[in-house]
This record gives sequence, structure tokens and C-alpha cells, in this order.
Amino acid sequence: MLGFFSLLILFASVAVSIVWGGRDERLTAAAFVAATFLTWLLDSQYGDTQLDVLVVDVALLAGLVTLALTSDRFWPLYATAFQLIGTMVHVASMTETGDFAWAYAVGLIFWSYAVIASLMIGTWLEARWRRSNLS
Repeated sequence: MLGFFSLLILFASVAVSIVWGGRDERLTAAAFVAATFLTWLLDSQYGDTQLDVLVVDVALLAGLVTLALTSDRFWPLYATAFQLIGTMVHVASMTETGDFAWAYAVGLIFWSYAVIASLMIGTWLEARWRRSNLS
């Protein structure tokens, strides 16, 4: 059920970004879709640190850092910060020796929703800015 909910949130953010977002929002939505499907292809098991998923998250982080440095919008800074925290969950899990599967999974999932929320808010602000400038 959680997988369905995650997929619904992802596609809703992509649809909102395509309809109301600008170039930055659309590029970020495409990157989220690519990262999500790559992560699912890698068969996520939270028993120990997922180095292959870490590579996907670092690649997404690099894209968000690039966007944050080149964009004239403010929301990519939040998305990048949340993605950095989510990536650090992987790093923190490397130092843990006990049973941490639940905390690892929750940490990754929670911060991924925060990144998507940043995109949704950024898209809303972009759409609002366009409407006010067209009037």
C-alpha cells in the first residue's frame, strides 16, 4: 500500500510540474521519476546500507545542487538540503552495527517526501508568479 501511495505522490508532483511549472520544475520532476525507478529496479531491502541506492541519491543530489546554483528560484535550495539529509541517512547507516532497518527506511522515505514537497511548493509559487505577471 505504501508503494502505491508513493507512486501516487510522485505522479501527482510530476503532473503538477508539467502543467504549472517552469523549466526548473519540469527538469526536477523528470529527475525524480528517473531516481525513483532506478531505486525500485535496484530492489530496496533495508537490512543493510544500500550502496547502489546511495549512488542514485548522490546523482540526484548533484543534479539538485546544480539546479540550486543556477536557478533564479528559491525552492531548489530546500530540495537540495532535504536531499542532502536523505543522502546522509545512507552514510549514517554505514556506522550502525545493530538492527536499523526500520529507522533506515523511515529516514529515506521521510526526506524523499520533503524533497517532493519542495518541488510542489516551488511549482505553486512559480504558477502564482506567472499569473501575477500576466495580469
